Amino acid sequence: MTRLQAALTLLSRALLAVVFLWAGLAKGADRQGFVVAVDAYRVLPRGLVIPVAAVLPWLEVSLGAFLALGVFVRFAGAVSAGLVLLFLGVLLQAKARGLAIDCGCFGGGGPGTGVTWLDIGRDIPLLAAALHLARWPSGPFQLDRRFSPV
Repeated sequence: MTRLQAALTLLSRALLAVVFLWAGLAKGADRQGFVVAVDAYRVLPRGLVIPVAAVLPWLEVSLGAFLALGVFVRFAGAVSAGLVLLFLGVLLQAKARGLAIDCGCFGGGGPGTGVTWLDIGRDIPLLAAALHLARWPSGPFQLDRRFSPV
């Protein structure tokens, strides 16, 4: 592993950990607001809105914790990449449909001015970081190294 790869792995972990912990905790703290945000995208049947709104914040918090601690890094990177791709798809469909909603990415959500290209563009570096971790999970300051070589 090169020093550059190690630095990119650490940076990717830190970026995703901070974003997922912040987003998950903000959504988890305002459960009802997040239910409104999920429903505003109009992609899920009514019966799935509440379960998704209940589970998603804690999935984000779990991924953030895994990445912050450096455990299950390849798994967390792969799941993060899938989650970010899902978020991109949902944001793009809302933009294409012209839905007047707030992103809800870091809490809040529901009615708003609409998804912006900034909302969409901000997910691209997150996707790149997640893909990097799925491919090169080993790096400095990881608890994974305590248990087994990656």
